[in-house]
Amino acid sequence: MKKFFLFRKEEINLTSVTASDNGQGLSVLALPADSLAFASADKGHVVLSFNGATKYQESNLTDGESVEKTTVKIPCEEGKEVDLIESILTFISTDSKKHLMRFDAVDERSTFSPVSFDNKIESIVPVNPVKRVTGLPSTQTFLGTSGTVGATVASNVIGEIDFGIAENKPLVDYNHEGLSSFAASDEITSWANAGTGGSAYNIATNVGTPICSAASEARGVGTKSAFIATDEHFVIPTTTIEKEYTLYVVMSISDARPVFSDADGECVGFTYQQYVAASDGTIDKIKGGATGQFAMRHHDRFGNIPKVSLDSSEYPDLGENSSVLHVFVIRRDSENRLYMYNEDGDVVANIPPLSVDGLGGPYSKNTDDLTDGELKIERLGTVKDRTDSFQFTGNICRFGVINKDIGTSACSKLATDLFNLYKF
Repeated sequence: MKKFFLFRKEEINLTSVTASDNGQGLSVLALPADSLAFASADKGHVVLSFNGATKYQESNLTDGESVEKTTVKIPCEEGKEVDLIESILTFISTDSKKHLMRFDAVDERSTFSPVSFDNKIESIVPVNPVKRVTGLPSTQTFLGTSGTVGATVASNVIGEIDFGIAENKPLVDYNHEGLSSFAASDEITSWANAGTGGSAYNIATNVGTPICSAASEARGVGTKSAFIATDEHFVIPTTTIEKEYTLYVVMSISDARPVFSDADGECVGFTYQQYVAASDGTIDKIKGGATGQFAMRHHDRFGNIPKVSLDSSEYPDLGENSSVLHVFVIRRDSENRLYMYNEDGDVVANIPPLSVDGLGGPYSKNTDDLTDGELKIERLGTVKDRTDSFQFTGNICRFGVINKDIGTSACSKLATDLFNLYKF
């Protein structure tokens, strides 16, 4: 009878996937033992590589490309790496009534004693090829858009971030390259849009005097960024997305305060503070308190803002980690469920869906915790043109919106790519 490996990194959840270039979302993986190609190790880990265990039956590769083998990185006690490899090889090569080698980080149990659960099991089932020289994802193709053999596809890089495919490129993207003409401490009077929406979404209006900040080790930022004080913000040309979207922001902040809104104070996100609502349900005034929460409300919705507390073990309370670089990627799926990813590419929070015409409805637009409605962004760095002391303050390195849900794997990659680009 054949023998098998079973790797369980986490509970199966809404963002679990069956293959992943970086391992994010690959909750459970089972592989036949006879597909083991080789075993190797680094300090505190054993790495197993497998033949014939990728998602696709075959691949058409161009010169210099390869699809890497499926790999699993198992944490183990330091100094016991060779012992664990020997135990695995002995199990495979010995006749026994046991046929399953279990590595279960959820229940913290394993067939072999040297396994440690102080770190995560890292399983990778590649989806895309890489360039062998650089190890980076490859965008080469046999046929270009004009049918030319051996052509390279058009670049999907914006502001040093590769969005993978053209459909995943952002509609709006305000990044460090758009600040290149400003010296440190200059007032930022405009901020060009690098997204597919073009110049129609250029920022041309500010309130107060937001300034250009140079790279700063103290703030953890490796590029230019926009510093916005509590009485300052940018006016964004109306950006509206009706259904699914992906939103991202890179910032170094002094406190967790709402980052953007529409002009009316209806759409607001994505962190939560206590607030005073006007009689029509719009946000009238931001108050203090309630850090460490993910919250989003959309345009033409007037009930209490849907929110969920972040797990401090996965994403620290922002109020206790001032002046540190943070990356947030937020997506809304076709069911109006909201997800938040951190700079490690992990899903750290999700808000259950609730829409006006959803299950149990119909509901009023004044219903609490609605997650539907248009994403409408017209202000960056404030809520409803407020300039009081509880508005946003900090450095924004990048802000962008994609007019679709790019999916959990792409969101995870985007989050880690952004952090690696902007960290000091």
